[in-house]
Formats: sequence, C-alpha cells, structure tokens
Amino acid sequence: MTATPTLLADPEMEATHFGLPVSYYGEDDAQIALGHHTKRRALAAFNRHARTLLGLASVSGDPQSRAVDWLDAICERWAIFTAPSDPTEYPEGFWFVQFTDGEQPGALPVTVLIP
Repeated sequence: MTATPTLLADPEMEATHFGLPVSYYGEDDAQIALGHHTKRRALAAFNRHARTLLGLASVSGDPQSRAVDWLDAICERWAIFTAPSDPTEYPEGFWFVQFTDGEQPGALPVTVLIP
C-alpha cells in the first residue's frame, strides 16, 4: 500500500530575500518563491539568491544580463508541497513540489523562475 503524502502548509525555503522566501528546486536551476509577487520583485529576490547561495553574478550567471531578458521566465502558479514518505532518505527540510490549479486542496500561491 502506498503512503499518503504529507502536505506542507509552510515548506522550508533556503533563504528570504526582500521579504520573499525563496529556494531552488528541480534540476534546471529553477527557483520558487512562496506567494504571488510582481515579476520585478521576484527577479530581485531570485538574483539575490543566486548571488548569495551560488556566488553567481545573476540568475543567468552573466553579469551583463538584463532584467528585461528574464521577466518572461517568471510566472505565478499554484503548488502543492509534500514531505518525503521516508525522511531518512532526504536532507532535513526537503520537500517535493507539484504544480496544480488554485482549486486543489492544500495548493499554495507561488512565483517561479524557469530558465
């Protein structure tokens, strides 16, 4: 029998920048912020996160990249966060994210950057 995933109402993020809790997720350098935010505010938080966590010049790693080049990569979504069924296999604070619509029980508003 498969265990029912534990929904997380307040998933642990890696850091908070400009008041936005943010984290990397997945394998493509995508970032996620809890809540719906303007694209410029989210980009500022994502850039700060890339600089402080990874030492990059910006989300792209290119000091010459411009904000206007990244705004289309940011969108508002809804997400369900779940804890691993066996937490001993993952680091503390690890979570899984699944994007859904806002009608899904447990769905949280998020802003994402998908490079």
